[in-house]
Amino acid sequence: MAPSLLTVDTVCSYVSAHLAGIPDAPLSAGSTLTADEVQGGNLNYAFAVRDASGKGVFVKQAPDYIKVLGPDAALTRERMRLEVQVYSEWTRSPGAAAYFPRVWKFDEDSMAFIMELLDSYELLQKHLFQGHVQEAAARSLGDCMAQMHSRTHCSKISAEECQRLSKAYENRLMRDIQLEFVFSKCYREDARAEHLRSDAAFMSLLEVVKEIYNGQNTRNLAVCHGDLHAGSVMVGGESAAVKIIDPEFAIFGPPGLDVGSLLSTYALAYCYHSALKSTCKEELLRAMQVIWETYLGVMKAAGIADDLLKSTEEEAVAFAGCEIARTALGMAYERSLRIEDDVVKAAAEKSALAVGVACVRQFREGIPALMDALGQFDTGRPSK
Repeated sequence: MAPSLLTVDTVCSYVSAHLAGIPDAPLSAGSTLTADEVQGGNLNYAFAVRDASGKGVFVKQAPDYIKVLGPDAALTRERMRLEVQVYSEWTRSPGAAAYFPRVWKFDEDSMAFIMELLDSYELLQKHLFQGHVQEAAARSLGDCMAQMHSRTHCSKISAEECQRLSKAYENRLMRDIQLEFVFSKCYREDARAEHLRSDAAFMSLLEVVKEIYNGQNTRNLAVCHGDLHAGSVMVGGESAAVKIIDPEFAIFGPPGLDVGSLLSTYALAYCYHSALKSTCKEELLRAMQVIWETYLGVMKAAGIADDLLKSTEEEAVAFAGCEIARTALGMAYERSLRIEDDVVKAAAEKSALAVGVACVRQFREGIPALMDALGQFDTGRPSK
């Protein structure tokens, strides 16, 4: 039987009990605490717990189902163990440690952990859609991904270590969820994708992308976050410091997965601001270039071969296209294009879908294919 889920009424006593005896914990076990539920996640329950001085911790608990879909959408709670494990994997690299929050306590019985509260940080998703684009944050994100990927890249580690990581980060259940929700369900069910369902060439390309996601290119694998969109990145105000969160979908898979997922949110922000005639489009395009150029430079410095980096570039565009398309088709839930005017929203989603589809069709052309597809957004014409 699964343990009870935490609530705003029980989480304070839970924190007091589990931080007792940890000498450098940010909260005293005897403090009077208050709690607020943190909204916005698709999978889990989360809380911010603070003392009277404002110091706090973040508490996250995994139910045995997908939160936004309810108890009928069963899901293993073991994903929480993997999330803590991957934080440990990445923070072994001194250059990467600053990009991740500290975990104070992992409670395996309740499948919950107590983590650093990023109170002075906000979601990158919020920043981008508000038009607040920081080049420093983009540079940090490129560096962070490269630090994560280069240390565990299959071309830089032993066969034994490669085998260990492949087993530890198979993450089959969560991988299958992504295969369904990112690469399949939206095309199968949404009426707006009817023309794609009957397009044998496009559907065949989707199968290619699925195979890449499943690790078919065994020469180009690393431990990946697996769901590195802008809702998994916290940004620290004017400092533009970044923290990566929510690595529950972590896999030993294609590095382009993380690069493409991150670029997809910048691309969707571009579509959003284009539809609303905002003025930050060039900043978004520049940030995307900075992410890629920084990532490429750090990976090259780490000794990753040029042909592998070319594969990563191509695969990043394919994964970006799939994320853009599924968001346009309403399958990204919290990350949908939130445009109030229904007519403008429908037109934006149609054009964004065309961007995503163009990226999948032309992914072998690399980053220029993504930029060209975005360049066609305002015209309402599909890319080539």
